[in-house]
Amino acid sequence: MIRRPVSARLTHEMGNAPTGNAPEGPRRADDGMLVLSYLLSGLIFYGGLGWVGDYFLQTSWLLPLGLILGLVSSIYIIIKRYGSGT
Repeated sequence: MIRRPVSARLTHEMGNAPTGNAPEGPRRADDGMLVLSYLLSGLIFYGGLGWVGDYFLQTSWLLPLGLILGLVSSIYIIIKRYGSGT
């Protein structure tokens, strides 16, 4: 059985034009590294903001909140960029 890539493209006749956000063609080999970098950067950035907030405000709950917020925002960005769109 021959497997062919499935693509769904919108045309102007369908009412919507392609946005160009999703990568065209087959997935690249380095997409896994990009996803990992999104996850790590979200955790480091928002975790760092939480750590700084904990340090200056003398609290203990901003670091875990920042880590969770960073993970959730990273997953959201990954789904928006690499989601199937169906």
